[in-house]
Order: sequence, then C-alpha cells, then structure tokens
Amino acid sequence: MKRVLFLTALCAVLSACATSGSPTASTVASPLVEAVRIDPPPAPAPEPAPAPEPVAVVVIEPERPAPATRGSRRQPSQPTPQETLAAANRAARQTPLSASFEDATLIYAYEPGALYELHTSPTFISTILLEPGETLIDIAAGDTSRWMVSNTASGIGETGRTLVMVRPQATGLRTNLVLVTDRRAYLLEAVSAHGDGYVAQVAWRYPAPPAPSVEEEPEPAPRAINDAYRIRTPRAGAPPWTPERVFDDGFRTWIEFPADIAASDMPPLFVRTAEGAELVNYRVQGHRYVVDRVFDAAELRLGLAEPIVVRIERRTPARTPRVAT
Repeated sequence: MKRVLFLTALCAVLSACATSGSPTASTVASPLVEAVRIDPPPAPAPEPAPAPEPVAVVVIEPERPAPATRGSRRQPSQPTPQETLAAANRAARQTPLSASFEDATLIYAYEPGALYELHTSPTFISTILLEPGETLIDIAAGDTSRWMVSNTASGIGETGRTLVMVRPQATGLRTNLVLVTDRRAYLLEAVSAHGDGYVAQVAWRYPAPPAPSVEEEPEPAPRAINDAYRIRTPRAGAPPWTPERVFDDGFRTWIEFPADIAASDMPPLFVRTAEGAELVNYRVQGHRYVVDRVFDAAELRLGLAEPIVVRIERRTPARTPRVAT
C-alpha cells in the first residue's frame, strides 16, 4: 500500500514540473514507453551426423616363451655355420695313435670321408704311401705357396706303389691335401711343427673287397612232355623188365623200368631205322634209361639165340631225331 502511495505522489510532482514551463498551452503528457528490440528466433541447429560405429581392432602379439620354471633347462642357442663345420671336421678327423704304427709307418684304417692328420716338420720329408697297383690321378693342396708337394713311384706293374712327398717351409702351418686315385679319394690335413716329431710315412689298411656276386643261371623253362608211346610185349608174356613208361621232351627220351629191377637184368636198347636195328648210347639213372635223342621205334632185346624183344613205338612220329645239347 505504501508503495502505491509513493508512486502516486511521484507522478503528481512530475506533472507540476511539466506544466510550469508552458503557461499558454495546457497539455497532458503521456508516459514514455521504451522500445525493446526483438531479435528473430535463432535458426535451429543442424542435427549432428551419426557417429561411425566403432570397429574392433585385434592386435596379435607374438608368442612369448614360457617363463623358465624351476628345474627346467634353458634351450641352447643354434650353432653358427662355422661352428657346425668345425664340429663335423672334428668328428671326422683321425689322429695318430701309438697302436697305429708299424715301425715308422702310421697306418690308418681307410674310411670314405674321414680326415687324416699328417704331422710334418720343415726339416723332414713326410711320405704318403698308396695301395699296390693304385694309380694317382690328381693331387691338390690348400696352401701351395708354403708347402712342397710332389709324387713318385716305387716298383713296376701290380706291385708298384705311388708315393706322395710333403714338406712344409715353416712351422705353425696347417692346410689340407686331396689325393684322387683310380680307386678312391683321400682327405688329409697337414700340420707343421718344430722339432723331430713328424710322421715319416703314412699308409692305410683297407677293408676287404666284397665277394663277387655269382649270378645263378635261371632254370630252363619246363618242356612239354610227350608220353604217347605204345609198348608191345611178346605173345608169350611180358618179361619182368618190361618198361612201365616211355616219354620224351622233344630232345631226350626216358625209358622207365620197374623200381625193383636189378641193373644186371636191364636189356640193351636198339633203335630201328631204315637200315635196321642199331645199338644206341644211353645213360642209366636209377631204374631209367636216358637217351639223348628222340626216336620213332626202338627195341629192348635180351638173349642171343632166341632173344626176348619188347618193342617201343612213338605214336606221333618224330620229324627228325635230335640230340640234346
């Protein structure tokens, strides 16, 4: 209520002040209204673009070795090529042993691919002795400038032997030698040292050669057997030595008698030809005659005055009598 009264009094004061300045004109002043600027409504903000869907990224990490547990051993690293080669040469190297000497000759057991040590000295010559009758085809050395290598022969023919002479020109040298012969290849590793500790001669003991293989002759293919024979006995009766079977294979003829016949009771054999009966050669194998030919007709005769005759006839006549080879 007090606020309304205050505003009313204030308006009356202001009206009195306005009329006092203009005595001729009686006007009523209207209250002033302050203009207010009204801005247009803002444009609607554009809708944001939809965010892309997230893509799953898979990261593959390299496998890590499992941590060593107590009691497990660590895997050794792979050797280098040089270490591998050095280990292979050590495994193949043959060194002098006291039991390998015969007098001053060092005798190695020859094995293909083995590496044989040859100890030398600059003040001595070492010799390499090959097998009797073995011919040297080629020789090569790794260091030809500081090693002297030559060859000669001892003996003639099959008993002759090739000798290779080796001498270094200084101590502390090491090289390899390769000897190629008509029988094998030798791999040597020559070492030079000071003093008189050297190998005067080196030779080899060789394995026994394999026994030559004997090729067995194949068995001949079986031949067709012809047993088409007629055995004709006397009318008085068949003698005890009458053959039981006659057959041939086209080259030989077999006459088979009873198994219990004695050799003294076996009669001679005659082959009938256009000229008559001819005695033929045959072999006795147990209770059989073996005739090295084929015939068309033959006779077994026993006795002189009145011989007992058993005739043998081949039903399929042989074209020509052939002698088995």
